[in-house]
Amino acid sequence: MKNIPIRVVNTQNPDDLYIRFFPTDICNFDCSYCFPDSHPGKNRYPKDLDLIVKNFTALFDFYKQHYNKKVFRMNIAGGGEPTLWPHLEQFCKEIKEKHDVVITLTSNSSRSLRWWKENLNYFDEIILSCHHEFVDLDHYIDVADLCFESGLKVVALMLMDAQAWDKCIGYVERMKQSKYPWFVECKAIVDTDIHGMGAYTDQQLEFLKSGIKRIPDGDWMIKRLDEIRVHESVVLFQNGTAWPARQNDLIINNWVNFYNWNCNISNEFIRVYHTGELSGNCGLPLFEDKQWNIFTDTFADEFKFDQLPPLVKCPKVMCTCQSDTHISKFK
Repeated sequence: MKNIPIRVVNTQNPDDLYIRFFPTDICNFDCSYCFPDSHPGKNRYPKDLDLIVKNFTALFDFYKQHYNKKVFRMNIAGGGEPTLWPHLEQFCKEIKEKHDVVITLTSNSSRSLRWWKENLNYFDEIILSCHHEFVDLDHYIDVADLCFESGLKVVALMLMDAQAWDKCIGYVERMKQSKYPWFVECKAIVDTDIHGMGAYTDQQLEFLKSGIKRIPDGDWMIKRLDEIRVHESVVLFQNGTAWPARQNDLIINNWVNFYNWNCNISNEFIRVYHTGELSGNCGLPLFEDKQWNIFTDTFADEFKFDQLPPLVKCPKVMCTCQSDTHISKFK
């Protein structure tokens, strides 16, 4: 019998809520493979810091009260370069003072070493996306070494462009020679037609099935076992078998047709886009088809419900976001 997925179970702690926050849509890179509408520069960044902190506090308080969430794991993400937001450091400081928030910063590493030295204490984890078309690889490695030396978990995320495969492989090999053994991962590019999964050869797809290409030494891993997830979800199949999945596993195996499935997205992983809208990474509204905006003056007063929002019925024929594929869902 052909393996057909019938359920995905997210393995994250049920007390945690994951938030991906895109604070800006400006970027100093212009990668050809970046996802559509990633950095148009139309919503440069939220300017009223007090309002943003107030509204995030209202969002977190709602999840504490109704979903019993205790830890908020916020990824301040790229699609736009977040370190270009002038209020980034102050936002992190204030939001961490008010809530138990673990902040992961995703950056292209381009800010100066001085900037990184001055601001590292605001973050808990660092993901450095490596873009072969624009990156200064020597500087990139210096930033990763600095973050690792400061005690942060560091992941170097190489975007593997099928159109420049050998160049990307060369960058990965150079990263693996750095003096500190931070994580090196390789990620498929799936968001555009030209650079989609169909652009990869069978050999390249085999390489991408095991995304992690280097891990820190054993002592480092043992001290931080609670920070490292072996897999993001477990996939249950029609034939009664189960399979642990991580990273791009569901995408690479083409287990991404969740049309009309019930998705638990509003309870597990929400996106705050640079327009301020709350949604899934796929853009779906999370709360009874109403598009809430966390940048509005009335959000803190109006974001209230008599009952918890229902599961979201997925209207899409393909799920292309790595994070969304791992959200709990069933037919």
